[in-house]
Order: sequence, then structure tokens, then C-alpha cells
Amino acid sequence: MSGRCIMMCAGDFHPMEIDAQKDDFVIAVDGGLKFLMEAGIEPDLLLGDFDSLEGEFTETIEMYRARGEEHFLQLPVVKNDTDTMAAARIGIRKGYREFLIYGGTGGRPDHFMANIQTMNWIQRNGGQAFMLDREARMTVIGPGIFRIPDGFDGTVSMFALDRRLEGVTIRGMKYCLENATVTNDYPVGISNETLPRGEDPGAAGKEPEEAFYSIGEGTALLIMTEKLINRHH
Repeated sequence: MSGRCIMMCAGDFHPMEIDAQKDDFVIAVDGGLKFLMEAGIEPDLLLGDFDSLEGEFTETIEMYRARGEEHFLQLPVVKNDTDTMAAARIGIRKGYREFLIYGGTGGRPDHFMANIQTMNWIQRNGGQAFMLDREARMTVIGPGIFRIPDGFDGTVSMFALDRRLEGVTIRGMKYCLENATVTNDYPVGISNETLPRGEDPGAAGKEPEEAFYSIGEGTALLIMTEKLINRHH
């Protein structure tokens, strides 16, 4: 499956570029419709119980309803899945394996946590989701290697989602680990730092090695925060 599944959610959304390309499948998750409309992006699917859309969008909702079930899905207000989780299931069912989630971090802390769990579900079903806002990008990583993108300059924080992470190795960062155990009751993985070009803590004057996180067993939340808004606590 070419392209990605892009989910525009209804959480507080600070204006930023939405990386929607021709082959992507764009889902407006309930009130996320208004952010897509403001950005001039027409979703392929409008989904939700529409409890966060006001009356001014009634005409648009009815327009999508008339297009049929391929483009419109109304969910009950009382349900087990969140709207975002329902969107993720559709994306996986359609064969998408890369997901971008916008509008998923701001507003209600409980919705934010639910979206982290949705990313965890996507990862366990063969996909990789990135939740993006103007300050950071987040993803869930499981057994295997996650390479920090080339050119990223900032902090990387890792938090265990399972009780224990085994075989944790971190390379190419300011603070490294080798085959370590990390638990979900101690935030030892917070605020690691990428290295400037030409700086290597183990060999002065050499280029730093490729930055990556490797996990042997367990899943973790990885948060990459741009350097300009980095804060130490």
C-alpha cells in the first residue's frame, strides 16, 4: 500500500503545515474537519459521532453523508472505541502502515492518553504512527531498531509503556545505553540529546555515529522535541 493514513483529530491544534500528499488517505476525525477545511484539505473520509462539531458544519456533514459509506461514517456517541481508534482500525484494514495523527495532543489529557494507546495498537498491528504538533513528534516503538531521522536536532525522551523494557540500547546520543533494562516507574529516558556534527562523547573530533534506539523486548513511547523549545526540568 503506497501512501499514508492521515488522521486529523479535534484536539487543540496550533497552525502548522499538514503533510498531506497525493497518495495519502485523509480522515477527518469528528471536529478535526474544521482544521482540514481551514487548511484547504478535503478529507477522503469524514468519521465521528460529531459531538465536537457545531451547527455551522451541518451542511458539510450532510454533503459527506450523501457520498456514501466510503466517505462517511457516523459513530454512536456511546461506544467502546474512541473516534480516533475507529479511524485507526479503518486505516489498518485498508492496508496502510504509516499513520500521521494531527490534533491529538492538545486539550484533554485523557484524550491525549487514549491517542497514545491508539498508537500502541497501531504498532502492535504492524503499523507505525506519529502524533505531531508544533513542538514535538511522538511514536510508539517496539522490539527492533528505531533510527532518529537525519537532521533532527533536539531532545529525545523514551518512556516504557510495558512494565519492563529489556535489551535497551541507545547509540549516537549524548547519553547512551547498552543492553539495559528500563521500567515504567522510573523516567530515566527523559531528555536525551542529539549531538552536534563533529561532537562525539567517546572520540573527540569524530563525526557522531548514527543515532538510534533499540529494544529487545517491550514497547515504549518516544517523544522527539525540537531544540528551539527544549526545556530542562
